[in-house]
Amino acid sequence: MIKNLTITQLAENTAGGPGLLAEHGVSFHIEADECHLLFDTGQGLALKHNAQQLAIPMASVEGIILSHGHYDHASGLMEALELTGPVVLYLHPEALEAKFNRNGREIGSPIDDMHQLEPRVKQVIPTRQPTEILPGIHVTGEIPRKHPIEDTGGPFYRDEDRSQTDELPDDQALYIETAEGLVVLLGCGHSGVINTLEYIQELTGGMPVHTVIGGMHLLCATQERLAFTGDKLEQMNIAYLAPNHCTGLEAVCYFKHRFPQAFQESKVGAKHLFGNP
Repeated sequence: MIKNLTITQLAENTAGGPGLLAEHGVSFHIEADECHLLFDTGQGLALKHNAQQLAIPMASVEGIILSHGHYDHASGLMEALELTGPVVLYLHPEALEAKFNRNGREIGSPIDDMHQLEPRVKQVIPTRQPTEILPGIHVTGEIPRKHPIEDTGGPFYRDEDRSQTDELPDDQALYIETAEGLVVLLGCGHSGVINTLEYIQELTGGMPVHTVIGGMHLLCATQERLAFTGDKLEQMNIAYLAPNHCTGLEAVCYFKHRFPQAFQESKVGAKHLFGNP
């Protein structure tokens, strides 16, 4: 269990203070007791600048975890490695595969060959299965899709011709055990927010989820799906809810209205503190 936890939003769609840069993407710096990690790296356009502005000790980072292989989460990997030096890299084996959107535009990582990474990292750890990063910190690996109402958030493809659907099996979440309960970080939540949270509770023997931070890809969600998500979050008694990035304005407003006590913003520069940091 992690005693002291600080999560800093390094990259996100909106800047939360003077001198900070926004980009369409996500990156979190995690300080868990004495360990420093990165969860996602954004596009790489704002990472270095924001890290300097926020005095983030990037050279102390020991590991980088990628939530999935889309450009707005993985394109900043090489930029991050220039700042951190060689670290342990955790990613799903399919994170570097080709990825395309509904218009046939390539949206995957510019890194398409694991051999490009080998000289830059200490070790690459594939995370198809649940994987321990440190005691108290885990990545889910592939997330079972139990609720049909939760789709990937839009049509995604493995080829430019859009003939092969990409169900994004590389989508994964990070969860951290704290005294308050589980702190869950989402990249985009392509597996579905509730699918993800229920799977994490299954993996942890029913440990309560205290916090959910990150993208939820509810941009195109129906009112039925929003209500389903809200009902389930209410049943889980989520105490700290910070939706951002691809969640979508309508969904963010819905959560802020429905969960006024739990709702938090997470723009670039936001710090989420747990324990006694």
